[in-house]
Amino acid sequence: MVEVYKERDCDRPPELHEREFGQPVFIKKTVDGTQYAVIGVIYDTQLVDPDQGRTGPRLAQDDQAQFTPGYIEERTTLAGVALLGTAEIGSDGALHESTHQMPRWTLEVDDTVFHCPDQVTVSFHTVDDQIQMAYMDRLLDIAGDLGSEVVVALINRLRRVLPDDDSNQRVLDVVEQNVQWQAREQRGAL
Repeated sequence: MVEVYKERDCDRPPELHEREFGQPVFIKKTVDGTQYAVIGVIYDTQLVDPDQGRTGPRLAQDDQAQFTPGYIEERTTLAGVALLGTAEIGSDGALHESTHQMPRWTLEVDDTVFHCPDQVTVSFHTVDDQIQMAYMDRLLDIAGDLGSEVVVALINRLRRVLPDDDSNQRVLDVVEQNVQWQAREQRGAL
């Protein structure tokens, strides 16, 4: 889970369209002097509000802001990010050596998660102009009940950003049909 920044946390917090379900994201990591992009996708959100369900008087009123307890500031939104793979970031900023295996490195508490630009999403998902989604089973497992919807959202995003190549579109169609069929089967609705 990652915390979604608010106005008080940074100059420009992410907008709603930058943190949708199925939104590709990345984290920059430097390992042994080489810079990598750890690629992920948003699959869940949680709203954290310590005040929810509390009743009774509060320590501060509107005219007594100096007595506002710290827990009021603990309201936040958390986004679940499934890690899809890694790629080496070249000196030109382009991705090289993309792999859809689980990243070998753990992330740090202070790592920043960025909205993944379309060109990075395309580069991560294509090898020799062919689409690649080798992380699919892992993503479905991690995302659980929301897995099929997250995969379909990611596929729809890929349809928009990939070149209009019939073979890639056919692969996306087959993957989408397979994921939706498996979801219906698991729910018992064939």
